Amino acid sequence: MKVLGVAVSAGAIHYGALTADQGTQDISHPPGAPERLVPALGLTGAQRLGDTHQRIAQDIRVLQPDAVIIVATRRKNQWVYREAFDRISLISALMLSCVEQGVTCEEWSTERIGKLVGVPAPKLASFDCKEAGFAQLPLYWTAGRVQAFAAAKAYVVEMSSESSEG
Repeated sequence: MKVLGVAVSAGAIHYGALTADQGTQDISHPPGAPERLVPALGLTGAQRLGDTHQRIAQDIRVLQPDAVIIVATRRKNQWVYREAFDRISLISALMLSCVEQGVTCEEWSTERIGKLVGVPAPKLASFDCKEAGFAQLPLYWTAGRVQAFAAAKAYVVEMSSESSEG
C-alpha cells in the first residue's frame, strides 16, 4: 500500500509519501517521491490554478498512491481572504487530481491523525520523524511535511488495525 499525506502550509503543498506492507505498519519511503509543490510565482488567477492542478496531477501519476490523506485546516481567526483563497485552491486542485486519477482522497482532522499516531492534535508538529522511518529530519519537515507524514502514518495505522480486525 502506498499513501500520500498532504499538508498545506505557507502557500505550498507538503507531501509525505509512505509505503507499507498490507496489514502491517512496516513503512518505507518510495524513491523519488515529491517533497513539496509551490505554485508558480509568475502566474496568477486561473492560469496559476491550472498550472498547479497539472503539476499536482503529475506528482500523483508518478507516485501512484492508493490513497491521499489531506490534513484538515485547523480553525484560524482573522484569516485574510487571499490566504484562505490560496489554501482552498491548492486543496481543490489536489482533490480534483485525485478524482481524475481514481485515487481515494480524504480529508482527516488533526484530532483523528493525532489519536492514531499518539500525538495531541495541537502538537502534531512534534511528531517524531523516526515514526515515519527517518533517522534525521527530512527536507521541509518543519515547514509542513511533519503533518503530511503524520497523516500518512495515521492512515497506515488505521488500515493495519482494520485488516487485523477483519
